[in-house]
Amino acid sequence: MKHRDMKLLNREKILGLLLNHSLLSRAELAQKAAVSPAVVSHIIRECLKEGIVCEDSEGVSRGGRKPILLSFVPDNKLVAGLVPGNTTEFAVSNLSGQLLYKEDIATKKYPTPSELAVFLKKILHEFLIRNHKSWSQLVSLGIGIPGIYDPELDLIHKMGKISSLFEWEGTKIREIFSREFLCPVLVFDKVVAMAFGEGILSSEDPNVNLVYLHLGRGVGAGLFLNGKIYRGSQGAAGEVGYMVCGPVDEKDPISLHDIPPLESEISLNSILKVFREKCPNSFPNSLRQSENDEVLILHKTFLKGDSQYEAILKSILEKAEGIAVNLVAVLNPDLLVLGGKVTEIFSEILQERIIQRLQRSVLFSPQVKTVTLGKNEEIMCTLFFAIDDYFRRLTGNNQGLTSAFLKRYSPSSRINKL
Repeated sequence: MKHRDMKLLNREKILGLLLNHSLLSRAELAQKAAVSPAVVSHIIRECLKEGIVCEDSEGVSRGGRKPILLSFVPDNKLVAGLVPGNTTEFAVSNLSGQLLYKEDIATKKYPTPSELAVFLKKILHEFLIRNHKSWSQLVSLGIGIPGIYDPELDLIHKMGKISSLFEWEGTKIREIFSREFLCPVLVFDKVVAMAFGEGILSSEDPNVNLVYLHLGRGVGAGLFLNGKIYRGSQGAAGEVGYMVCGPVDEKDPISLHDIPPLESEISLNSILKVFREKCPNSFPNSLRQSENDEVLILHKTFLKGDSQYEAILKSILEKAEGIAVNLVAVLNPDLLVLGGKVTEIFSEILQERIIQRLQRSVLFSPQVKTVTLGKNEEIMCTLFFAIDDYFRRLTGNNQGLTSAFLKRYSPSSRINKL
């Protein structure tokens, strides 16, 4: 093994031990990692300089000098996360995933990625000053987009049909944000991050097979297979909106600019449109309803058990069941996790129907659950992905470091706002 590879492997061992134990001495680290005291001293010296390890206290003497106990320090480094949409979420956390700051931004105020990047740099600078932090402590910026992103080309092939984000399509997002942020910038499909986050939070198995099915303003799946993200050759794995469920009319070849056929039937926007047309009395014409108001009306009417609603909903849920069955039949996962606004509205009936359909239709049914973190799922999993990126750069591999630490430190809901 090359010297650099051995060094990274030993650093991974040492950090892994410190993540899983509150306090350890250098001698204990050497014993548990099966490395020499000199190796431990060198790695700890680097980690002290990086600011991710501190000399915490003195241990119990066994006849000589009292050993100095070391601990991992999550608060000396920061990661930022960004999830663009009709409303853009921006947040900052420490390395434990503790949410320190969150801001919801009206995307239409900053329609281009360049304008948004400049604004985010400004508010982040204010956050750093207010909390006595520095730019050097920011180690990663994660951007979870609702679309298809090719990391090799740094190119967004397709964004979700969100009018505020049309300017993003075809742009080099990593390059644009790197002009304003000096830390490494990581861009990915947000459902990929959500699959990753659920893989960490929902299973103790480091090689878990998990599928995350997102039913919201768009539809998509994140694939976390054998403990690793699977993206496909152009970053388009999991684009379930293009699945064929039933007869298809002959049309021109599909275009990146078209709404995927299945997505046009079961996305939140499509569902709201159907209910507006078929149940107009539920949506007062005298007032223009916001999307959030319409979602609340839809949810309340659904809970009342309205027979007309149930009839309309039946065909929509059947398509969602079909997607779930096809994913499970092909991938045979341990876990199927359901998320997104549509799941949130219809969670009780949707989860039950999918479980029943899987029991009838596939050989081996996975455990089926809804998302762990609820409404904060998208931004928190984006932050997790950014934390993982930092650990990977520290160790060159990162076999479970992120998982060990985030399981130990649960994300807090206490946040600071401007």
